[in-house]
Amino acid sequence: MITCYVWMTGFGNFMFFQKTNDYSLPRILQMLWRLNFLVVFLCLTHSNNYILYYICPLHTYYFLMVLLVMYIGNDRNHTIWWMRKKLGVLALFIYVVWDCDNYFGIFKFMHQFLLSDESVEGATMGTMWEWYFRSWLDHWSVLLGMIFATNYPITMLWFRKIEARSKRRRWMGKLAVAFGMLYALRVWVKGPFTYAKIQYNGTNPYFGFIPLVTYIFLRNLTPTLRSHSMELLHEIGKTTLETYLMQHHIWLSSNSKTVLTFLPGWPRINLALVTCIYVLISRKVHNLTLVLREIILPDDRATCIRSIAAIVVAI
Repeated sequence: MITCYVWMTGFGNFMFFQKTNDYSLPRILQMLWRLNFLVVFLCLTHSNNYILYYICPLHTYYFLMVLLVMYIGNDRNHTIWWMRKKLGVLALFIYVVWDCDNYFGIFKFMHQFLLSDESVEGATMGTMWEWYFRSWLDHWSVLLGMIFATNYPITMLWFRKIEARSKRRRWMGKLAVAFGMLYALRVWVKGPFTYAKIQYNGTNPYFGFIPLVTYIFLRNLTPTLRSHSMELLHEIGKTTLETYLMQHHIWLSSNSKTVLTFLPGWPRINLALVTCIYVLISRKVHNLTLVLREIILPDDRATCIRSIAAIVVAI
């Protein structure tokens, strides 16, 4: 699941910057607000560490990575090879930091001013090790999402060309690709997916994307499939950040250590009641985050700077 989120961070933000070329301060602050408003609020009110809600640091970290890659030489992002060269450099950087290096080398040097080896709640071996572990699990996902976005126009062109062929040739081409993807999925299911947790963790950065891209291809196999979507999934997707965070405090409680109980002795009814409250509050918090963002961080640089300065002083 986290692999999909990080992959979408690479894909979605790449597509946004490629389409709008908007690297303005308000846009960056608005995105950081969306990712971190609720988690900062929870950290302040519950005295928790940021690393406890690790999906938010992951999103933020890899968003900034995409931002940096896209911003460098952004006037040439639409040329044929410039973007691919930048992605090649990023791939080399990721390979050196997470695959060639170890925890005590470049990675620790890069993060030594923000993280430590002191044991805290949510990171018993220290925030440095916890962040190394969490970021290592998906260190290729954001790049793979960006590569997918880079080749998205080519993929769409392939679909248009194959849809123009005869029905027989059209399905032969689609089924050939589908067979290759399903075979890769089968190998993943029979192999890494069956491993114990620790052994599987070692494979996730390299093979975790296989079920994702297989689903994407099969989900978009025909024009009919591509022209329909489920509104329920769309609504759920809008609040996934809030539902992830609030599960620690509503669906469960005490930082996921206990179960929130309103009706002792009625576990199923209690679960249904708590789930309704959990979903409702998550949606309300999502809307609140967006409303406050419009008020505090409008599309005006000076206002954004004043707002951030006021928040920092207040905290």
